[in-house]
Amino acid sequence: MRSLYIFFACLLSYASRAEVIVIGKELPYSSIGKSISYLEDKAANLSLQDVFNANRQGRFIKGKDEILNFGNSQAAYWVKIDYIRKDDDKAFLIVDASNIESIDLYTEGLPGNFKRIHTGSLAPPHPDVTTANNYTFSLPSQAQHGRPQTAFLRVQTNNILLVPIKIAVTERLLAGLNAAERFEAIYIGILLALFFFNLSVFVKSRDLTYLYYSLYTITLFIYVIFYIRGYGYLLGDSFRQFVNLHPHLFLGLGTLAGIAFANNFLNLKKYLPSSLKVIKAMEIGWIVVIAMSLLGLKAISANASQLLSSVTTLSIWILGILVYAKGNKTALYYIVAWAFVCLTTLWLVLSLEGLFPISEFSMHITPLGFIMELLLLSQALGDRLKEMKKERVREQVEKLKAQEENLYLVNSQNERLERVVESRTRALKKIVQSLEAANADKTRIFSIIAHDLRSPFNSLISLLSLNDMDLLNFDDVKMLLNDSRKNIDNIHNTLNNLLYWAQSQMKGITTAPSRFNMRILVDDLMMVYQPLIVKKNIRWDFVVNDDQDVFADLNQISLVMRNLIDNAIKFTPHNCFIHIRIWGNSGFIFVDVCNPVAGSLNLDQLTAKEKSEPSYGTANERGVGLGLHLCRDFVEKNKGLLKVSKENECVVLRFNLPKFVDESSSEKEAELMVEA
Repeated sequence: MRSLYIFFACLLSYASRAEVIVIGKELPYSSIGKSISYLEDKAANLSLQDVFNANRQGRFIKGKDEILNFGNSQAAYWVKIDYIRKDDDKAFLIVDASNIESIDLYTEGLPGNFKRIHTGSLAPPHPDVTTANNYTFSLPSQAQHGRPQTAFLRVQTNNILLVPIKIAVTERLLAGLNAAERFEAIYIGILLALFFFNLSVFVKSRDLTYLYYSLYTITLFIYVIFYIRGYGYLLGDSFRQFVNLHPHLFLGLGTLAGIAFANNFLNLKKYLPSSLKVIKAMEIGWIVVIAMSLLGLKAISANASQLLSSVTTLSIWILGILVYAKGNKTALYYIVAWAFVCLTTLWLVLSLEGLFPISEFSMHITPLGFIMELLLLSQALGDRLKEMKKERVREQVEKLKAQEENLYLVNSQNERLERVVESRTRALKKIVQSLEAANADKTRIFSIIAHDLRSPFNSLISLLSLNDMDLLNFDDVKMLLNDSRKNIDNIHNTLNNLLYWAQSQMKGITTAPSRFNMRILVDDLMMVYQPLIVKKNIRWDFVVNDDQDVFADLNQISLVMRNLIDNAIKFTPHNCFIHIRIWGNSGFIFVDVCNPVAGSLNLDQLTAKEKSEPSYGTANERGVGLGLHLCRDFVEKNKGLLKVSKENECVVLRFNLPKFVDESSSEKEAELMVEA
């Protein structure tokens, strides 16, 4: 009975001029284009019933090549596959191309009952189709053993339509897929390694040639691997559909990067400047292809890219030969490498035009040629890198020679410049120091005025406050005014002296030492501060152990004493005391101002050389924050030193001044000692 079925299958095959494919373990995993037949549906509107009628009318054409080549057409094509199952092993039909936009498989289960499965590069995933870098359909198990069956495959795309079809049982399918994946994994790894290596070289060298090469590699990698070989599915359905909708976007970008690489590598601007117009024209052509691809004109961009690919590869190859003839020896690698691209591109274009049959080898020739080209270009880049290093070494040697010739002149000029800069730097430093000192002096002058006028006027304000509160009768007022007569005179003298001193210091603070007595100075100042002392009920005692005159600037030392007495009154609690002592040794007069303080005492703030923040006294008196800073400066200007210490919960401010030495008395004493 089975022999009878096979006989009828042979008759059916002869009638339709196609073969019946016997599915079994002996069936090789290869394209079956010569064993099937096809029908062109120019309007792409035939129904399955129309296809049955066309089959009965014998309109199907038997395939001539292993892989069906329908060219760049928008028509749909129906492929008829007659097969018979030799055993019960599971069988599969494989469309070994990933870039066909629409695929419909009609398989026969029961006689006359056909099931439709739709898939394609722009179609969503189908549960009955294994979508990878090809489309794998499960053929239905036959209802009757040995009965011939028919499957119809409808394919359509807006690009060059190549349809490699295979049929295999599970064992053959796995072996074939594994062999193909191993082969493709090798050149995928090579492409990625070349991309990352040359990208790293660009990062280190900043040579645009390596950047163009890296872009050329990665964009054509996307076109060849993700589109032609169909591995775009690895990045998801959205990416796979985008690549299949705009494949010539990546082809165009890759070719533009290849043109830029050729321009830089061959140094066309130097060796063949007239060729830049040709380069520009090719770039414009590929930009138009990219624009058409982005607009979705896939069929038009496919025809344009097919023509431009041939023109571009051949033109650049010829330019490489011309540049090599003009003396650019590194172009030899480029010529050999680009020859692989020219040959594989021409082979593919002529095969697509029908001049050569399309076979399994044709499907792999483009990736192989692309890989060989990239490997040889990498060798060319390595040789170019060596030449660049040699050229840089030569340039460095020439620069060193020129530098050695000019070194003596440069050194002499540097020495002169250094001397000029050094002298000018010293002058500028002096100017800056004088400006800083003058600015600091101006600040001190105004601070002194604000500080010194406060205390005398506070004394008068205290007297007036007692009168305003009716605490004084006429006799008391008269008595206090008489007692304050000298105080008022001192205030007047102090103000005049201060203003005269400040005016004289507008061009910088200078010290004019003279002879005066510290006891008299302290007595006069205590009369000024007497009202404040009475107001805070403070006791004070004044001890003089050495009444010898000092030799210093009277105005500056008056300022120092006013600050120290004013601070002592300000920070001494009510009902406490202030102790002032004048003592001396052989060369100096020492002045101590001692008073207790309320709360903790911060010696670091008092001893700091920089000005401190303003502080408040026990009666909320406010300073300006410059008192001790000014005192320290003025004492040092008069060959003394101001020190701050703490003794028995009291703060002691001590400074020293040089004693006045009468030169005439010293000379007489020396004469008497000589006579003796």
